[in-house]
Amino acid sequence: MFTATLFFIIIFLVLWILRLKKKINKKEKIEENCKYREEHFKKLFDMAPIFIDSFDTNGHCYLWNKECERVFGWTIDELNAHENVFALFHPDPEVQETMREAFATRKETQYIDMSPLSKSGEPIPSRWINVDLSEGEIIYIGIDMRAQKEAEKKLLEAQYELRELNNSLQERVDVGIKEIYKKEQLLLGQSRMAQMGEMLSIIAHQWRQPLSVIDMSAFSIQNKIDLQKFDFDDKASQVKFLEFLTKEIKDIHRYTQYLTGTIEDFTNFFKPTKRKETTTLNVPIEKALNILDSLTKKENIDVKVDIQTYKRVKIYTYEVMQVVLNIIKNSIDNFIEKEILNPTINISVNEDNNKFTILICDNGGGIDEAILEKIFDPYFSTKSEKNGTGLGLYISKIVIENHSFGMLNAKNIHNGACFEIILYGER
Repeated sequence: MFTATLFFIIIFLVLWILRLKKKINKKEKIEENCKYREEHFKKLFDMAPIFIDSFDTNGHCYLWNKECERVFGWTIDELNAHENVFALFHPDPEVQETMREAFATRKETQYIDMSPLSKSGEPIPSRWINVDLSEGEIIYIGIDMRAQKEAEKKLLEAQYELRELNNSLQERVDVGIKEIYKKEQLLLGQSRMAQMGEMLSIIAHQWRQPLSVIDMSAFSIQNKIDLQKFDFDDKASQVKFLEFLTKEIKDIHRYTQYLTGTIEDFTNFFKPTKRKETTTLNVPIEKALNILDSLTKKENIDVKVDIQTYKRVKIYTYEVMQVVLNIIKNSIDNFIEKEILNPTINISVNEDNNKFTILICDNGGGIDEAILEKIFDPYFSTKSEKNGTGLGLYISKIVIENHSFGMLNAKNIHNGACFEIILYGER
C-alpha cells in the first residue's frame, strides 16, 4: 500500500515539474519575443523619416526620435535642460500655452500646421497629428513640409511668371511681327536696289532700238525736206508729203508709247505695292517679258507662253511681276553661264478650283540637288558676287508666301528647272 502511494506521488511530482518547465519555456519565449519587438520598434522609431515626440504639460520631453533631433538640432537631454522647452520652438507665449494645452487635454485627432523654430532659428513648416495613448499620454507625429512649401512657392512663382508672360505675350508677338516686317522691308529694299542697276542696263538696251527708229524717222523727214524731195507748190506732191509725214509721225508715236509703257512698268516695278488689284495672271507675266524682251532676243532665247485661264484674281500685280522677272532672269543668267544651246523658257498658267498656278520651266540643266533646298535662303547665290546678291529668290518666296499667302516651290525636271508659283483666289 505504501509503495503504491509513493509511486503515485512521484508520478504527480514528475508531471508537475514537466508542466512547470513548459510554462517557464513559454514565458522565456514571450520575453524574448517582447524584447525583439521592443528593439524592432525602437529601430523603427529612430529611423522613421517623420517626427515623433511627446511632452508633458510641464514641458518635459518623453519621446524625441532621431528625425526630430536631425531636423530641429536638439537632443532630448538638451531639451529637458530648459525650464520652458516650448519657448525654444515658439517665442510667442500664446502659442506656447496652446502647445501645453494640446499635450494635456487634446483627445480627438486633429491636424495642426505650424512652423516651430529649429536650434539654428530656422522655421520648420510641418504638419502634426495627435495620437492618444492609454493612461492619457499623447504623442505627436509630424512630417517635414519644407520641400512641399518650397515646391508650392516655386509653383506660385512659376504661375506668376506665366501670368506675366501671358499678359505680355501679345505685346511681344506684335513687336516680333513689326521687327520681322521691318527686316523684310529692309531686305526687299536691298533686293530692289540691287536689281535697279541691272534693270537700268536692260532698259537702256531695250530703248536703243525704238530710239534709233524715232531718230531715223526724224532724220528721214528732215532729209526729204532738205533735199526738196517734195514740191510743196504742187498739190499732188503736198498730198504725198502729208502721207509720208503721217506715217512717220505714227511710227514715232507708236515707239514713244512703247518707251512710255516700258518706263511706266519700270517705275511701278520699284514702287512698294499698297493694295491688291483684280487682274488676270497674263498681265504680270507680259509686263515682266516686256522688260526682258530685248535681253531674250539678244540671247536668242525662245520664250513660250501658254495661258490656260483668263480668270481674274486679286493679286499684288507688280510683286508677282517681280517674282516672274526674278525667275526668268535667273534662267537667262544660267543659259549664258552654261552656254546652253537652243535655250527655251516655257511659261504656263492654269487654274483649278480657284487655285492658280504659274509654272516657269527652262532647259538650263537644272539646279544641283545638293543646294536645291538652300536656294530660297537669304544671301545664298551660285552667281559671282558681281552678278548676284542672293536675295532675289528669298524675297520672291516672302512676296508670294507672306504677302500673298501662296506658295513658291522649285524642282528639277529631266533637262532643267521648274518654279511653281501658286496663288489662291477668293473662295
